[in-house]
Amino acid sequence: MEVWRQCAHWLVAARVLPAGHRASSPGGQVWDLAQALRDGVLLCHLLNALLPRAVPPRDICPRPQMSQVR
Repeated sequence: MEVWRQCAHWLVAARVLPAGHRASSPGGQVWDLAQALRDGVLLCHLLNALLPRAVPPRDICPRPQMSQVR
């Protein structure tokens, strides 16, 4: 299994990426995972899943399209 697919499945198992996300589906592509990770919001949620309260909620932009502007 390709490393990016393993990553997508791990993110689903960590409950950070939705179970039905395209990146974890058989037809998914690495681009789908890259898009999910692109703005950093998912990574903040992953960090909080691994280490609760590591990133305060006020520091996570609720609008992903704006999170790249910061």
